[in-house]
Amino acid sequence: MTADEPLDFAALERLQLQQWVALSTAAKVDFFEEMIQLAYSSGALRPEQLALRDKASPPSGDHHDPP
Repeated sequence: MTADEPLDFAALERLQLQQWVALSTAAKVDFFEEMIQLAYSSGALRPEQLALRDKASPPSGDHHDPP
């Protein structure tokens, strides 16, 4: 990406992906540890929150077993 290239969503997304790939493994692990801590602190990992996520969705009628 050069200074004369226009900044659009696709270019910025590509740049962000390149920067993420360039990060060290230790930096990526630190990032995920921080995200887990944030989720835990916010209550997103409470058992009742996880249970809401794990509830079975009603059947859509699209999946039929062949006879």
